[in-house]
Amino acid sequence: MSNANAALAQAQSGAVQRYGFTLGCALLGLFLFTGCQSGGQTSDDKAAPVYEEGQSLTMEGTLIDTRCYPLNKDVNRGLDHERPEGFVKACATACANQGFPVAILRGGETDGEVWVLMTVPAVLADYMAEEIRVQGTVRSTGVLIPERVETFSDGEWLTVL
Repeated sequence: MSNANAALAQAQSGAVQRYGFTLGCALLGLFLFTGCQSGGQTSDDKAAPVYEEGQSLTMEGTLIDTRCYPLNKDVNRGLDHERPEGFVKACATACANQGFPVAILRGGETDGEVWVLMTVPAVLADYMAEEIRVQGTVRSTGVLIPERVETFSDGEWLTVL
């Protein structure tokens, strides 16, 4: 095998490993949020909407990371997070840059819907804790494949992905 072919094979292997890590993190985030959202509903509660795989959906909310938000929903919606080891500045951005899945929190601060975005988290790291609008395709309830992500700035929506 030539040096060029060996380098190409090594690069492709690294890309597959990074994709596998990102996909694994997204699935872990989905598992965590499914557990966070499923409990506590009684027969008197309003029925949650049902989403179909492949359905097109647009939603607005706050961009959060899936690592810290479940630990303290009251505090960990912003950039700085309360962690077991202490208060961490710019934690949301760091988590996204490290590959932890990001999500959109809509419809409330601690009781809203959380949708994990199936994308490379680092792409959205600079927009953590901002108001965003996502247009995408439902993968399953709670998981959205974004086709377009916008952030609200200076009174208008700006496309970031």
